[in-house]
Amino acid sequence: MGDSKKLENILFYAIITGSLIIIFSIILIFLNNESSQAQAEPTELATAALYISSTESPSEETEESVVSSKTDFETDIQDDTSTILERYNQMHEELERIKQALARDRTVEYVIYSVVDYEGDELTFDELGGFTKYGISSKHNPDIDVFRVTRKDAFNILYVRYYVPNKLYEYHSVRLQVALMHMCVLFGNKAFSIAYSIVPKSKLIILRDSDPEFPQVIEQLRLAFRQHAKQLGIKNPRYLNGWLNRIDKVFYIG
Repeated sequence: MGDSKKLENILFYAIITGSLIIIFSIILIFLNNESSQAQAEPTELATAALYISSTESPSEETEESVVSSKTDFETDIQDDTSTILERYNQMHEELERIKQALARDRTVEYVIYSVVDYEGDELTFDELGGFTKYGISSKHNPDIDVFRVTRKDAFNILYVRYYVPNKLYEYHSVRLQVALMHMCVLFGNKAFSIAYSIVPKSKLIILRDSDPEFPQVIEQLRLAFRQHAKQLGIKNPRYLNGWLNRIDKVFYIG
């Protein structure tokens, strides 16, 4: 009997101990599952966040990048267009300046050489100017060796001593430039004083051959220079007819 009772007690405690172990095991398993789920949720959230970040943010960045690239491209095109237009305008202005310079050069050559060639390369002598060649007289140009003056030398002398100082290049009328250059050869720089005493300088400069009043102004100048020549001709009658003929020729209106 005693042994049987003892065996029952051992079995009872073994059952209780086993039950407790099983309960504790279940509890531990449950706690482990909860902990795993708790850890899994942040991971899933982090993974979801990364996924959203990887799907949405790159899309926004890509869109911004595309817009930025497009803007940069359009800006580059605008800059290139502006640069091309600016260079074109600069080239156009430069071409216009070149054309104007060439036109002035041709005008200057035409005006001065019309006087030089009218005078010719024959060496002459008279009491008023001394030795003269191409319109360059030794008396009024003592620093020049008239005997060796060339056509080009004569051009340079008339250009430096008459054309530039009196700013003939400002005159719109080439015919008026030619006429006044001829008067410079006859009467020196006094020719401009005579002209301006009849017509204001500002008016002569802007006068054009096509202006309705051009013939009238030319006639006034012709008469003024004829009058001056006649005054000089009182003491130098032998040259008077030559002066008058030349004045009539360069101020002729046909």
